[in-house]
Amino acid sequence: MFSCRHFFIIVLLWLPFQLHAKNVILFIGDGMDDQQITAARNYLYGAEGKTVLDEMAIRSNVQVVTLNEEDPGKKIYVADSANSATSMATGVNTSMGRIATSAKQDEDLETIVELAQKAGKKTGLVTTASITDATPAAFIAHISDRGCASTQHMNQFRYYWVVIIDCAEDLKKNGGLGSIAEQLADSELDLLMGGGKVYFEELNEAQDKTLLQQASENGFVLADNLEQAAAMDKQKKLLGLFAEENMPVRMRGTGGITAEQPRFSLLNLFHRYLGSVDL
Repeated sequence: MFSCRHFFIIVLLWLPFQLHAKNVILFIGDGMDDQQITAARNYLYGAEGKTVLDEMAIRSNVQVVTLNEEDPGKKIYVADSANSATSMATGVNTSMGRIATSAKQDEDLETIVELAQKAGKKTGLVTTASITDATPAAFIAHISDRGCASTQHMNQFRYYWVVIIDCAEDLKKNGGLGSIAEQLADSELDLLMGGGKVYFEELNEAQDKTLLQQASENGFVLADNLEQAAAMDKQKKLLGLFAEENMPVRMRGTGGITAEQPRFSLLNLFHRYLGSVDL
């Protein structure tokens, strides 16, 4: 059971041979820190217990520096998922909202997924969010704003008559790579699973096919559920879209355990500092 908004997995079937590992799987709890892990551990197993995360071979924390878009020499103390994921994927700090692109100069930054692909290794992204969401997108897409998920968001996207997103420079006709969804459809990933089907049902920038059709032409086998995904030819590329946008949130722990109401002792009725509270 985790309190984070989304859980994201990067599958890199690659690691330097001297580490004696066949595959690398990177788990990212979007917005999750030690306090959420501690709360889950205490609830499920007690203070002396361990979660699956505690049993993993390698666990680390990452401190991300957020740059000021207008003056990269200045730092901002609050990051977002886009520039945080970009730092984890590329090793380069950038400004808020950017997807594997540099602050101000808007240069594409090479990611660890792309490095693995260059080395001839199989790669994949799996997320409980939309696959166009900032965290998974930053490992394979390159765009100036995380909000440019599909073609309709690219050119002066308006919300109540106010332009809030504009990625016109990233349109293919202007020399860019297109929207996040279009870049995913065009990608060389071997595995791509999560939510976000609504973005792939839209037409591409050329307006001649949907992104589902474009992905299929790029070699992806499409799956709407896990049963279809499990039955597919493992030698083919898989695009699994299991929800229109983000996947449904499940606040459920190991063995189907759910949140329980606390039990208060009689003394608690007189004052909260008296008596005890347990589950």
